[in-house]
Amino acid sequence: MLKIIIPLAGTSDLFSKAGFFYPKPLIEINGSPMIQLVVEKTNAIQIPHKLVFILKEDEVLKFHLDNTLRLLSPNCEIVKLKNDTQGALCSILMAMDIIDPNDSLLILNGDQIIDSDFGQIIQYFHDNEAQVGVVTFDSVHPRWSFAKIENGLVVQTAEKNPISNHAIAGYYYFEKASAFFESAFDCILNDVQLDGKFYISPVINEFILKNQKVLNYNIDKSQYHSFYSPQLLNEYIKQL
Repeated sequence: MLKIIIPLAGTSDLFSKAGFFYPKPLIEINGSPMIQLVVEKTNAIQIPHKLVFILKEDEVLKFHLDNTLRLLSPNCEIVKLKNDTQGALCSILMAMDIIDPNDSLLILNGDQIIDSDFGQIIQYFHDNEAQVGVVTFDSVHPRWSFAKIENGLVVQTAEKNPISNHAIAGYYYFEKASAFFESAFDCILNDVQLDGKFYISPVINEFILKNQKVLNYNIDKSQYHSFYSPQLLNEYIKQL
């Protein structure tokens, strides 16, 4: 089965300082919570799948965010964290106990929309027998993570460092969950972090070192919408 992990436990200080009361997943875009738009994109995936959300327990208690998510995806699983972690990778590892080692993984950012067909992207990685797949778009801004491409293969990734113009869009596919978790622990043991935070993109370098096949699926930059900041959110709403 494909497990779709959406970590939502990160802080959203930019939004709280801008006067937003509700946590980022519940901020409305044209009348729908942000997380609803993210979840709806996964409906195009035809293979058996289940959503896994990672939340902060205090936001669950204050805003009943878990109930909202179960209405959007009744079959979902929810992991509640009592404390902050050292980044998205550490948060994802907290879901390890509910992931079968033979599951495939799709890790998505909870504050982005990709206009492309998710089912088509997954099928592309399946058809080309990729152990790892990422969605990329054209950018050199150091806010993103990046993939270096040679002869159609990803040969290196980097976090917040433009080693190429292939920015990663926060869509990470791993054929086998067991291989992802093994590589994730290797990253932590090797202290591959940035400013005290562990990210997902460096995990891919572990696969590359093991001669695993890592592919990118490139999309037009106009198909990627990040809601990292209130400014980016407002720009997207103006475009609608």
